[in-house]
Amino acid sequence: TLREEDVKATFFLLGSWLANHPDEAKAIVAEGHEIGNHAYWHKTPLSQLSAEAVRKEISDTQKLIKETLGVEGTLFAPPSGDFNGETVRVAGALGLRTILWTLDTIDWKEPPPESIVRKVKARVEPGSLILMHPTDSARQALKGIIREVKARGLALGTVSETISPARSTAVEPMTRF
Repeated sequence: TLREEDVKATFFLLGSWLANHPDEAKAIVAEGHEIGNHAYWHKTPLSQLSAEAVRKEISDTQKLIKETLGVEGTLFAPPSGDFNGETVRVAGALGLRTILWTLDTIDWKEPPPESIVRKVKARVEPGSLILMHPTDSARQALKGIIREVKARGLALGTVSETISPARSTAVEPMTRF
């Protein structure tokens, strides 16, 4: 769908997923999508781990991204959006910017695809960062989401494009998000 609609996205990969699905991850990179770090596991909230455990979660994933995909990611999205100041400091020390979403589709609950599209249509605005997961509901909703966003005159892009200082100063006929 992303290819058909000429849209690039950011995929935040869990290290444990990447270790088990390297070919799928390589295909994502080959399509020109951005890769971010999503820690190694999606188990214990990072805010409940020691700084060393957080460092291991993030650095093990960063190493795997580099070794498997040849990518130097610069973004970190904490699992479940759970973080504290130490999490951000550790990620920063590893050269990563911590990022969260602004619009949650809650697709992990597997709602009907139409409800996901309606939610995005009602809430999307310039600069929105839409959180989606690899669920069947999200897959079915994706084309509708893209078309609704484009119909509003907004352009879709990666997280790095959205948070780029160039975005805020560029004069474009469409707003990037």
